[in-house]
Amino acid sequence: MMDRFLRNTTALRILALVLACILWLAVHAPQGGSNQDKGGVTQTYPLSIHIETSNNMVVTSPQPTATVRVTTSLLRVPSLPADMLRAQLVANAQGLGPGTETLHVAAIDMPNGIRSYSISPATVTVVLEQKQTVQRSVSLQIIGTPQSGYTLGRFDPGTITADISGAASAVQSVAHLVGTIDVSGLSQTTTKVVQLEPVDASGRVVQSVSVDPVSISVTVPIAASTQAVDLTPVVTGTPAPGYAVAGVTLATTQVTEVGLSSAQLPKGGLSVPVDVNNLSHTATVSVPIPLMQGMTSVSPSSVTAVVQVEPSITLPLQNLPIRVQGGNQASLTGPTTVDAVLSGPESVLHAIAQNPTQVYAYVDVSKAKSGTVSLPIQMHVPGYVEVVSLSARSVEVAIQ
Repeated sequence: MMDRFLRNTTALRILALVLACILWLAVHAPQGGSNQDKGGVTQTYPLSIHIETSNNMVVTSPQPTATVRVTTSLLRVPSLPADMLRAQLVANAQGLGPGTETLHVAAIDMPNGIRSYSISPATVTVVLEQKQTVQRSVSLQIIGTPQSGYTLGRFDPGTITADISGAASAVQSVAHLVGTIDVSGLSQTTTKVVQLEPVDASGRVVQSVSVDPVSISVTVPIAASTQAVDLTPVVTGTPAPGYAVAGVTLATTQVTEVGLSSAQLPKGGLSVPVDVNNLSHTATVSVPIPLMQGMTSVSPSSVTAVVQVEPSITLPLQNLPIRVQGGNQASLTGPTTVDAVLSGPESVLHAIAQNPTQVYAYVDVSKAKSGTVSLPIQMHVPGYVEVVSLSARSVEVAIQ
């Protein structure tokens, strides 16, 4: 029977007609919802309006917008939002002069396959002004600090200018252009793209002008931090028996270091250890300069030191007054003098014998509490002189 039905052309034509009617009804049948009518599905899209002007004119009124109401079939609904991204609203102000104008709004690049569309509002009112273009200088400002141990090198980008375009009133309010360069954490020379911002005399950004170019490339030189640092000799070791160091003179008292900032350097200078072990005469030695942590190099890397060595002698001093330092409301209740024996180079001790005032004994009460306390006796002596003995190690002090 099926074979006979398939050979009946009239029956097949009737079946094809019935199937076509069913398919049409499925596509065009009314659907529920507030955004649909008998003509299809309707959706709305807000779009900005581009104002086309002559080259010598500019729009100074706020950016206008309008709503496009699009009607299409149910099958076009899924792809319509993406297609509408290419649509544009334009208003033609070409050939018009300064003043307020009402323009007709048109749509271009609308998607294919839509049934109809409407624009609301259909017109837009804009203010046109004469366009002006001037040049303004660019000021570059640096923010942030490079990585520790590095510094901004010599930075001279020269004179940079850019064009400012817009309404004459807005353009004239632009004092200059500012480009901000952030050097935070940099440890090597870098090229940065810097955005240019037009600002007025008070530093406020002027929004209603265009800048050409809007950005520039700037090479930011970063170098290892270089500082001058003083050298301080520090004697290490012990001369030969019967001898003492009378002085150490460095041929170079300052070097250039790379790697640390001035704030990271010791206030007393960079210590240079000079070994005097077993010396029995004045000698000239070459001493390497040690690097502190964070330093990458010093120049020069070594220094010549002249070590003056003399025979060692002793000098007894009697009845040295004991001073009270570090407070006004304190007095000695025990002995007020002390005997001392000094040891050191003969030239230095001979000078002390001639002028004993450069040696004195003292107690420091700056950290002591009120009452009567026992404090250690300390000695002030010239460099390279040692205190061999004291007749008393401490003294009673009354502190109010």
